[in-house]
Amino acid sequence: MKIYNFVPLLCIGGAYALPTLPWLAQFPVEGLVRCWGMFAPFSEDRTIYQVLKDDERYSRLVKAIDLSDRVIDLLDDPAASITFFAVPNTGIPHHQPSHGDDHDKYQLGSAFLAPKRGDERDIAHDLGHLVLQVEELDDIPESRDKDHRKEALARIIRGILAYHILPEKLDSAALVQNSTYATNLTLKDGSMDYQPLRLSVQSTIVPPRLRINTVVDVIRRDIEASNGVIHSINIPLLPPPSLFSEMFVVPEVFSYVTSAIQRVDLTGAVDRWWTPGKDGDHGSFVGAEITTFFAPTSAAFQRLPHKLRLFLFSPFGSKALKKLLEYHIVPQVVLHTDYVHDATSYSAFVEERKAGVHPDPPGNPLYAYNLTLPTLLENHYVNVQVARYKAKIPLPGPARYFTRFMVNGRDVGPYDIPARNGALHVITNLLDPRGHHEDDHKHHGHESVDVDWEDWEDWLPQWAMQD
Repeated sequence: MKIYNFVPLLCIGGAYALPTLPWLAQFPVEGLVRCWGMFAPFSEDRTIYQVLKDDERYSRLVKAIDLSDRVIDLLDDPAASITFFAVPNTGIPHHQPSHGDDHDKYQLGSAFLAPKRGDERDIAHDLGHLVLQVEELDDIPESRDKDHRKEALARIIRGILAYHILPEKLDSAALVQNSTYATNLTLKDGSMDYQPLRLSVQSTIVPPRLRINTVVDVIRRDIEASNGVIHSINIPLLPPPSLFSEMFVVPEVFSYVTSAIQRVDLTGAVDRWWTPGKDGDHGSFVGAEITTFFAPTSAAFQRLPHKLRLFLFSPFGSKALKKLLEYHIVPQVVLHTDYVHDATSYSAFVEERKAGVHPDPPGNPLYAYNLTLPTLLENHYVNVQVARYKAKIPLPGPARYFTRFMVNGRDVGPYDIPARNGALHVITNLLDPRGHHEDDHKHHGHESVDVDWEDWEDWLPQWAMQD
């Protein structure tokens, strides 16, 4: 029996052992008995939904949740065991002040409700502005159009909030053990080969910080509920766009490679986009369903010899540029450092990864694996090495973990950037395809380090013309 079970007995026993004092009769025994609960371990008996509902700081988020019975059912399910990233009111934008009169405001609202049943063209696709549109419904008279709009908002909110839910309970100490996690959001258009979209977790020591998808801060951790745990985040999570679209978020980093991709017509190998149907037919998503891209930074291109850069971006070098970019694309595979899915032969990749998993002996990685992955450039491969370690430095707080990720012997980072259709990994040097043809049989793991490009004139033009 744990020692806290004895503490209330000691309190009560001590009270009876005291000498008779005038004030003792005024202190009822029932009051002493109540102290039992003070020493017992804390247990939250409210569900995630009830915790949020009872906390005014999440009232705007709850208003959006209340539009979808399916979301309520999950967050209020006592049998569930999930993780929910919740946005407080401070993380949701506010309405901009209107400069028109009330009549103008109502006219705008009427036009806003114009779309017919199922039309979602004017509905936001980020949680912050979705909440604003939900709040705007309060100012609109009841009507069929309003009901239709509620249904459309509920559908999108359900999808966006699914990306805020992990299907397992993970407190902050457990979250940092892996680099990525599957969410509750699976897209029906074939993206990610019908696997759940993933989010990434970053943890830093100085300053102490827990982040999701690089830009979202966890501002309040480990809010317990009976059916899981809540982590409060400063801004909503956005389900990630395609690999190609993601690179436009930081154009100063990827301006060279995005221009190069468009120049040689490789957009369809890394992008996934909606195309409307013809003659009123329903549209569909087209492009790459599942891909891993090792994205060279603009600095990687600038590091090349000046004459080589001019050649690659000239009409004479377009074939060489296309083949080099194809060598950075791994089709039909999503590779994160802690997750591999191959749309064609998934089991082989999983078994190879499991073969490298270790317990936690001192100095050894928690897991380590090597993969040889076929690229979009026919008969050419990249060599990947991954090792995950637990930091041995004695620091207060939860354990720290770090990953060593290399491709063709060069460090990768940032890595594990989730996308709608795969995984994005950043590299600061262009990968050299020499020595990585299947006929070369030169896959030497860490020894396979790419050389510099000073001798490019001796081989690159001729290599580009080979079939």
